[in-house]
Amino acid sequence: MSWDSYINNLISSGHVQKAAIYGLDGSKWAASEGFEVSKDEFDAMKAGFSDTKNLTMSGMRVAQTKFFFLSGSDEILRGKKETTGVHVAKTEQAIIIGYYDQGSTANSCATQVDSMAEHLKKSGY
Repeated sequence: MSWDSYINNLISSGHVQKAAIYGLDGSKWAASEGFEVSKDEFDAMKAGFSDTKNLTMSGMRVAQTKFFFLSGSDEILRGKKETTGVHVAKTEQAIIIGYYDQGSTANSCATQVDSMAEHLKKSGY
């Protein structure tokens, strides 16, 4: 299985400008060129699925950019900075990160990322 094809599918939708998929262990499965999430950023996001308190107080950092934390649950995290934002979804084995800019909307990005998360869940990931 090529995880790069999953990234390409998100990007080709036109609603996600950058994306990454990481295993829950922090290993990078695939990412858009130049869209790198640090270990600290990953660990903070992963912890945020259980408890959003730190994200609420400090914001979300993704690929060296700080986003205002909008909302979260045990499966979804959302952040925004001016006209850009991130939508993050968790499955049984992976975390999918979608980034959008002024060419898209939060809802459009969320639809793409959530759809991929559902597909991965149904596939055992």
